[in-house]
Amino acid sequence: MTPTPEARPGRRAHWLELFFDLVMVVYISQVAHTVHGDPSWTDALVFFALLASAWWAWVNATVTMNLFGARITPSIWVTVTIAMVALGLMAVAVPDALGDRAAAFAVGNAAIRVVWAIPWLMSRRASGQPWWQPTLYSVLPASIWLVSIGLSAPWQYVLWGIAVAIEIAMLSFLGTRREWLSQSLNVEHLSERVGLLVVIVFGESIVTIISELNEHWTAIAGAAAFLGFSAVSMLAWIFFGRASSGVALGLRRLQLRESVGGLRDTVMYLPFLTVSGVTLFASALGTAVAEADHRLPLGAAVSLSAGTSLFFVANAAEPLRYGAPWRDLVLWAPAGIVLPWALVPLATYLPSVLVVAASVIIIAVLVALTEVTPHRGRARHDRAGSKA
Repeated sequence: MTPTPEARPGRRAHWLELFFDLVMVVYISQVAHTVHGDPSWTDALVFFALLASAWWAWVNATVTMNLFGARITPSIWVTVTIAMVALGLMAVAVPDALGDRAAAFAVGNAAIRVVWAIPWLMSRRASGQPWWQPTLYSVLPASIWLVSIGLSAPWQYVLWGIAVAIEIAMLSFLGTRREWLSQSLNVEHLSERVGLLVVIVFGESIVTIISELNEHWTAIAGAAAFLGFSAVSMLAWIFFGRASSGVALGLRRLQLRESVGGLRDTVMYLPFLTVSGVTLFASALGTAVAEADHRLPLGAAVSLSAGTSLFFVANAAEPLRYGAPWRDLVLWAPAGIVLPWALVPLATYLPSVLVVAASVIIIAVLVALTEVTPHRGRARHDRAGSKA
């Protein structure tokens, strides 16, 4: 039998962390505008690159607050405040981050990375991390961001990519005291932090739909907005009804196995796909509301499909990383990844409102499949119990 991890004393996210998340969602909203309308493949690459630079800043904030922010000291308060200012500067720079505001974008990225090294350096005796590891993790990428200010495109963007790649690569090692890290992480807090960010991103999707309806006040736009609202609501049902329900238990299992890599993947990497998918989906819905009686542009149709597919990729990969068997996912995961791509050919023939209607039908089918899966699992468990 697989041992069930014992519940560890948990704690709730502090309101200061939620305040930081609000700034993060403003940033995500700014990045979403880069794929409004009819985005090209270049626009999509820019979208993921800009989102990734802030995502790792959010990851640093979440893990640092998880380990050292149980008590909000004046130093933590100042650190989070500076981080919010830096993230806000990045958000303001996003619309022209590849142009006149590139320097501001680089400064914001450098500042937010340096500031999160402070709690690690102040707590290095408890963590056992040598001083040079948080310094290297934060100062080296920050220095690269600052050096990029003196370069012109495309070398400027190359340095940005290198800076983010260094963070990702170093997260693969996570320092020398892996046992301390796995035991010290509060999985309930991590689960709540990810869930709260995702729910705010879902909320931003609703804001996008309502804003477009406000700008295009017609009956057909209203129908597209209603359908889009329904689609977002069903995706949220899947995430919070199925995906998030076992997150804390899954994280505790990884913690029991001292799987720092598993904790990293399920808290740092896979939620990035979820947030990216929901943001792409919402951006395409906004375009569909604005163009409700016209054909949906190809870029928006691809965003609608890719967003839904990415959402299911993340929600399938996460339980697998916890150790769930394939049979618990085989009914809905492949369908969730593949079926949304049927929207792309439909968009060449149908008006946008009907494409959104088709997405609602597809997601409704996927909701039904995800709801059937837990019942099948319980039935297997009951049969096994009766035989015993």
